[in-house]
Amino acid sequence: MSELKLQQSRLDGRYDILECLGRGSYAEIYMANDNAAAADAPRTVVIKALNLYLQDTPDVELERTLVSNFQNEAVALDRVRHPNVINRLGHGTAIDLAGTTFHYIVLEYLPGGDMAALTRTRPLPIKRALFYLEQVCSGLAHAHKCGVIHRDIKPQNLLLTADQEVVKIADFGVARIDSTDGAITRVGTNIYSAPEHNPLMQTGQLDTTGLRIPRGLLTPAADIYSLAKTTYTLLAGESPRRFAQHAITALPAHVRDAEWASAVLRVLEKATQTHPEARYQSVEEFWDEIADASLPPTRPLEWVLPDMLVRRPSEDLSMPEEEFTEAAPPRPHFDVPDRGAPVDVDTLKRPRIVVPISREVERQMEARAREEASAAMSERGAVKKQAAVGSVLPASKKRRALVALGLILAFSGMLLATHKYVTTRWNPLTRIQQTQPAEPVIIGREGVTTTDVNLRPVANAANTPIGLAESGSKVKVLSADNNWYEVQVVQHGRPKTDPYSSDRGWINKRYVRFD
Repeated sequence: MSELKLQQSRLDGRYDILECLGRGSYAEIYMANDNAAAADAPRTVVIKALNLYLQDTPDVELERTLVSNFQNEAVALDRVRHPNVINRLGHGTAIDLAGTTFHYIVLEYLPGGDMAALTRTRPLPIKRALFYLEQVCSGLAHAHKCGVIHRDIKPQNLLLTADQEVVKIADFGVARIDSTDGAITRVGTNIYSAPEHNPLMQTGQLDTTGLRIPRGLLTPAADIYSLAKTTYTLLAGESPRRFAQHAITALPAHVRDAEWASAVLRVLEKATQTHPEARYQSVEEFWDEIADASLPPTRPLEWVLPDMLVRRPSEDLSMPEEEFTEAAPPRPHFDVPDRGAPVDVDTLKRPRIVVPISREVERQMEARAREEASAAMSERGAVKKQAAVGSVLPASKKRRALVALGLILAFSGMLLATHKYVTTRWNPLTRIQQTQPAEPVIIGREGVTTTDVNLRPVANAANTPIGLAESGSKVKVLSADNNWYEVQVVQHGRPKTDPYSSDRGWINKRYVRFD
């Protein structure tokens, strides 16, 4: 496994990489500071970098597919610009500190977590779940109108803003931009994916003969299936694992007796039928049914206005296009290099070179020192000229000239002394390191767990575990608190038993060994 070397570096002369948020099969996610952000734009952004060598060196065909999918995500995000869809801010190609060329796209940063984390310990109240679901339906309905089918709707891909009031659909990496373009392929997540493209139904391309749909045709019903499975997670507080590849036919015991349970269950069961034509055919239709099913069984008629008798909930999903249409950044075109052919560097657009932030600071200081030295030399030249003129001045004016000369020489000496100190002794990064907490050597280091150890949400063993670092897992220390480390599991010692458990949490120091 070859990870990109981007930590503590500056990308494209603009983005300062702060930390790695996670890694997938062929992508790495970083949080970065945008030094060129507009005054009214957020400075914190997300860099999604395509790493073709994260697992192993791919063959040419796989490499082309990965690059094509990466570019496909950028194209889909540009086509589907909506308040409830994550926003693409830019793109580029760069070379990391180890010399590896990679493509990247810049996305907005959503610090509120995802819907999976929000419902991990408890289900959402019905009103809160519908509050989020309406936003997801609005964004997904707009995507379908733009001809984009997401194909991987799940709680992990629904991200929240900092105040957790706005939810946005993310990760369009496997989206189908044209539903009639090519055969249906196996993508998505087993628990949430529709049978049309479920990755575990069979290998290779989908045989649609048993689904009674035109061969190769993918419809919005595929996303509606995943949306219904996601709705189950919001209301039940657990994943629909027991209904993987099957329709939802029951709710958990703790919500089964709610007044809305039976009506909502009927909607979820219809939306998760095996055959696409048996499901709801549009997001608007699904939202109308789920919104009506959640209402109390009876309502006083005197409170029902005439327009409520004909207005459907789905009418609120759409909004005027001018409210959210923004100019998309330039569309990327990511090239796949031919490893077997010589590269003519004169004909290629050179990728940006990632530079360490420390070296960048040193260069800025050197440039500033050169400017100060040049200014001092100019001032010395002016002093010599003034001295030559002084020989023909009157006595009173000569005294004033001598005083001015002394002041200028003293000021020039101070400038030269400051320049020498800056260029030979002062290093701001050294001072920063000296003011760090007690364990500057530990923070950022990677170690190995000596046994199976639970990941806790805080530095206290009394809290319920949120994940597991198996024995021999490679972990990175993010912070320290007395006898506890906050760590990020970089590589598990053995396959995870629960793929949805957290890879970040607190463990006791005695379970980590540093080589």
